[in-house]
Amino acid sequence: KIRMIFTGERVNKYNYFQNYDKVEFVSDMADELEDCDLLTMLDGSQYERFSRKPELLKQFTGKTISIDHHGSPIDDFDLTLVLPQTSSTSEIIFKSFYEDSDLPQNVAETLLLGILGDTGNFVFLKPHQSYVFEIAKKLQDVLKIDIQDFEAKYRLTSQRVFELVKLLSQNTQYGKVENWPMFMYTYLSQENVLGENYTDTEISDACHWYMSTYLRIIEGYPWGFVVSPKSDGKCGISFRSLPGSVNTRSISERMGIGGGHDRASGGTFKMIDKPTDPGDCVQKVLSWLNENPAILS
Repeated sequence: KIRMIFTGERVNKYNYFQNYDKVEFVSDMADELEDCDLLTMLDGSQYERFSRKPELLKQFTGKTISIDHHGSPIDDFDLTLVLPQTSSTSEIIFKSFYEDSDLPQNVAETLLLGILGDTGNFVFLKPHQSYVFEIAKKLQDVLKIDIQDFEAKYRLTSQRVFELVKLLSQNTQYGKVENWPMFMYTYLSQENVLGENYTDTEISDACHWYMSTYLRIIEGYPWGFVVSPKSDGKCGISFRSLPGSVNTRSISERMGIGGGHDRASGGTFKMIDKPTDPGDCVQKVLSWLNENPAILS
């Protein structure tokens, strides 16, 4: 018996994809493993990426597998397939299981979704990752659809999310710290989200929209970050950077809050006694930048 489990809320825009209805969305996957023999984790090799209770996942008594493409330190698994040189976990899945076989349409759609998401529609590709274009061609040959038409099936968003994007724009500030490239940053306060009862998914969608549209495009500000509150009292942070500026993964890892890619990383500020304030988290980042050297790449 196989279960697909995700810690978080169901996002209806992905209903188009076959078998999405079989994914179980739970408050925390660490509470769902009592009868499991094997735990396979995709797109992450640190337990904290999957659960708010990573210590419980580390105590899991069955076998564990991680398939991932991030370059962060790997937690303890029985078997790992972690290839940071690849563009996405979907690319690893394709090469491992489908490169020499016929692709069903629903599998091709899911793999293309993963590749487009992780590569930012191929914007984030490095020269050694050009093989992914061959994979995309094979997937398109199966689907016989334009990328734009394909994305229209799942990329629409709501007016509520757009209102949050407007707030992120209004809260944008520009930072300058000695020996660091200049940067821009923004956040959503508790007051911004509580009145309208925004969900974690809506907040996450707004932050990703803001980052993909505005972060890194202002001349003279090649990197930045976004902080947002979560319903469990924690705060999430996402970093983005352009080549030649800072290594954002090093920031997340050195701060001890997360990890990710060299150009796109994230983390979590944990709650202590009371809900974490996004404004306080911004100040923690600024203070840390003042006390630590930049790693450029």
